[in-house]
Amino acid sequence: MEHDTLVLATPFGTRLYVAANDCAITACDFRARIAPKPAPRGSSLLVEASKQLQAYFKKRLRRFDLPLHLSGTAFQVAVWQLVSQLETGELISYADVGRAIGAPLSHRGVAAAMGKTPLDLLIPAHRVVGADGRIKGAGPHSMRRRLLAFEGIALPG
Repeated sequence: MEHDTLVLATPFGTRLYVAANDCAITACDFRARIAPKPAPRGSSLLVEASKQLQAYFKKRLRRFDLPLHLSGTAFQVAVWQLVSQLETGELISYADVGRAIGAPLSHRGVAAAMGKTPLDLLIPAHRVVGADGRIKGAGPHSMRRRLLAFEGIALPG
Protein backbone atom coordinates (compact mmCIF):
# COMPACT_ATOMS: atom_id res chain seq x y z
CA MET A 1 0.00 0.00 0.00
CA GLU A 2 1.37 3.40 -0.96
CA HIS A 3 2.15 5.99 1.70
CA ASP A 4 1.87 9.76 1.44
CA THR A 5 4.06 11.85 3.71
CA LEU A 6 4.30 15.28 5.20
CA VAL A 7 6.96 16.95 7.36
CA LEU A 8 6.06 19.75 9.76
CA ALA A 9 8.26 22.21 11.62
CA THR A 10 7.46 22.12 15.34
CA PRO A 11 7.84 24.61 18.20
CA PHE A 12 10.47 22.27 19.68
CA GLY A 13 13.18 22.88 17.09
CA THR A 14 12.51 19.50 15.54
CA ARG A 15 10.57 18.30 12.53
CA LEU A 16 7.66 15.90 12.67
CA TYR A 17 7.44 13.28 9.92
CA VAL A 18 3.95 11.90 9.28
CA ALA A 19 2.99 9.13 6.85
CA ALA A 20 -0.41 7.73 5.95
CA ASN A 21 -1.98 5.21 3.66
CA ASP A 22 -5.56 5.56 2.38
CA CYS A 23 -7.00 4.49 5.73
CA ALA A 24 -4.81 5.59 8.65
CA ILE A 25 -1.72 7.36 9.93
CA THR A 26 1.09 4.81 9.70
CA ALA A 27 4.05 6.81 11.05
CA CYS A 28 4.67 9.89 13.15
CA ASP A 29 8.23 10.59 14.23
CA PHE A 30 9.98 13.62 15.74
CA ARG A 31 13.34 12.61 14.29
CA ALA A 32 12.62 13.72 10.73
CA ARG A 33 15.80 14.78 8.97
CA ILE A 34 14.22 16.22 5.84
CA ALA A 35 12.95 19.71 5.14
CA PRO A 36 9.32 20.54 5.92
CA LYS A 37 6.89 19.70 3.15
CA PRO A 38 3.13 20.10 2.99
CA ALA A 39 0.64 17.29 2.72
CA PRO A 40 0.26 16.05 -0.84
CA ARG A 41 -2.78 17.24 -2.74
CA GLY A 42 -5.52 14.67 -2.71
CA SER A 43 -4.44 13.20 0.63
CA SER A 44 -7.37 14.27 2.78
CA LEU A 45 -6.08 12.26 5.74
CA LEU A 46 -2.71 14.04 5.78
CA VAL A 47 -4.41 17.41 5.24
CA GLU A 48 -6.55 16.70 8.31
CA ALA A 49 -3.50 15.48 10.26
CA SER A 50 -1.65 18.67 9.36
CA LYS A 51 -4.61 20.79 10.54
CA GLN A 52 -4.84 18.94 13.84
CA LEU A 53 -1.09 19.02 14.45
CA GLN A 54 -0.92 22.75 13.70
CA ALA A 55 -3.84 23.33 16.08
CA TYR A 56 -1.98 21.36 18.78
CA PHE A 57 1.16 23.43 18.22
CA LYS A 58 -0.97 26.57 18.66
CA LYS A 59 -2.44 25.06 21.86
CA ARG A 60 -5.92 24.87 20.34
CA LEU A 61 -6.39 21.08 20.31
CA ARG A 62 -7.00 18.88 23.35
CA ARG A 63 -6.96 15.44 21.65
CA PHE A 64 -6.17 14.15 18.20
CA ASP A 65 -8.98 12.50 16.27
CA LEU A 66 -7.26 10.60 13.49
CA PRO A 67 -7.38 6.95 12.41
CA LEU A 68 -4.17 5.28 13.56
CA HIS A 69 -2.55 2.12 12.19
CA LEU A 70 -1.27 0.27 15.24
CA SER A 71 0.92 -2.75 14.66
CA GLY A 72 2.03 -4.68 17.73
CA THR A 73 0.91 -7.32 20.18
CA ALA A 74 -2.68 -7.27 21.42
CA PHE A 75 -1.40 -5.93 24.76
CA GLN A 76 0.61 -3.13 23.11
CA VAL A 77 -2.30 -2.12 20.89
CA ALA A 78 -4.65 -2.01 23.90
CA VAL A 79 -2.17 0.23 25.76
CA TRP A 80 -1.66 2.52 22.76
CA GLN A 81 -5.40 2.81 22.07
CA LEU A 82 -6.09 3.80 25.67
CA VAL A 83 -3.24 6.32 25.81
CA SER A 84 -4.25 7.85 22.45
CA GLN A 85 -7.49 8.98 24.13
CA LEU A 86 -5.72 11.14 26.74
CA GLU A 87 -6.31 14.87 26.41
CA THR A 88 -3.74 17.61 26.75
CA GLY A 89 -2.89 18.08 30.42
CA GLU A 90 -4.22 14.66 31.44
CA LEU A 91 -1.68 12.33 33.08
CA ILE A 92 -2.05 8.65 33.88
CA SER A 93 0.27 6.21 35.62
CA TYR A 94 1.61 3.01 34.11
CA ALA A 95 -0.33 1.08 36.76
CA ASP A 96 -3.56 2.94 35.95
CA VAL A 97 -3.17 2.07 32.26
CA GLY A 98 -2.69 -1.58 33.21
CA ARG A 99 -5.81 -1.56 35.37
CA ALA A 100 -7.83 0.21 32.67
CA ILE A 101 -7.02 -2.47 30.08
CA GLY A 102 -7.74 -5.32 32.50
CA ALA A 103 -4.13 -6.20 33.33
CA PRO A 104 -3.69 -4.72 36.81
CA LEU A 105 -0.21 -6.12 37.46
CA SER A 106 1.27 -5.08 34.13
CA HIS A 107 2.85 -1.68 34.88
CA ARG A 108 6.22 -2.91 33.57
CA GLY A 109 4.60 -4.20 30.40
CA VAL A 110 2.83 -0.86 29.97
CA ALA A 111 6.18 0.92 30.37
CA ALA A 112 7.72 -1.36 27.74
CA ALA A 113 4.81 -0.69 25.36
CA MET A 114 5.17 3.06 25.87
CA GLY A 115 8.86 2.76 25.02
CA LYS A 116 7.85 1.27 21.68
CA THR A 117 5.12 3.77 20.88
CA PRO A 118 4.97 3.81 17.07
CA LEU A 119 3.30 7.20 16.58
CA ASP A 120 5.05 10.06 18.40
CA LEU A 121 2.67 12.67 19.79
CA LEU A 122 -0.47 10.98 18.39
CA ILE A 123 -0.02 8.35 21.10
CA PRO A 124 1.04 10.73 23.89
CA ALA A 125 3.49 8.54 25.79
CA HIS A 126 4.73 11.69 27.50
CA ARG A 127 1.49 11.76 29.52
CA VAL A 128 2.15 8.34 31.08
CA VAL A 129 4.13 8.68 34.30
CA GLY A 130 5.18 6.67 37.32
CA ALA A 131 2.89 6.20 40.33
CA ASP A 132 4.80 9.04 42.01
CA GLY A 133 3.89 11.42 39.17
CA ARG A 134 7.43 11.52 37.75
CA ILE A 135 8.65 10.77 34.25
CA LYS A 136 10.37 7.41 34.19
CA GLY A 137 13.13 6.42 31.79
CA ALA A 138 13.65 9.84 30.18
CA GLY A 139 16.73 12.02 30.22
CA PRO A 140 16.73 15.68 31.29
CA HIS A 141 16.42 16.91 27.69
CA SER A 142 13.99 14.28 26.46
CA MET A 143 11.13 15.10 24.14
CA ARG A 144 8.74 13.84 26.81
CA ARG A 145 9.81 16.61 29.19
CA ARG A 146 9.59 19.20 26.42
CA LEU A 147 6.08 18.11 25.46
CA LEU A 148 4.85 18.19 29.06
CA ALA A 149 6.33 21.66 29.56
CA PHE A 150 4.71 22.80 26.30
CA GLU A 151 1.37 21.51 27.57
CA GLY A 152 1.86 23.36 30.85
CA ILE A 153 2.12 20.24 33.00
CA ALA A 154 4.28 20.72 36.09
CA LEU A 155 5.81 17.53 37.44
CA PRO A 156 7.22 16.89 40.89
CA GLY A 157 10.95 17.37 41.49
